[in-house]
Amino acid sequence: MGKDTRGLDHLMEQNETELDFLSAYGGVDDGQKGDGQAVLAALQRFFRAGGVDVQLKDSTLEFAWGSAHAEEDGCRLVVKGLHLPLVESDLMAAGFSDGHLNDERSEVSVLLTAWSMEQRRFVERLVEHRSNA
Repeated sequence: MGKDTRGLDHLMEQNETELDFLSAYGGVDDGQKGDGQAVLAALQRFFRAGGVDVQLKDSTLEFAWGSAHAEEDGCRLVVKGLHLPLVESDLMAAGFSDGHLNDERSEVSVLLTAWSMEQRRFVERLVEHRSNA
């Protein structure tokens, strides 16, 4: 059993060092959840890595189809577009708060309180929708 444990530890250490390039997609450690500036910075890195043209002005990230603003408890993301690929339940997952999707599905506003796989997938869907529009 000791030999297997050592192999797993070595594999985990190896992967931690070899996957540093993923930091381009951001990430907020558990200790930073709810930190609006940290989520905004992660969102900015994610957009730039995906080729989205963004402008940062004070605590607001602006892009052609929306904006993101750092707040005390997270980062408020507002996106506008035709037939956004979202439903209300998308805004209720862990790391999302105070979400609103209008009836026409043309505008969404949600507070991102974390930056994890769920938030990255959510934003990625919006980016893909925008590029296919």
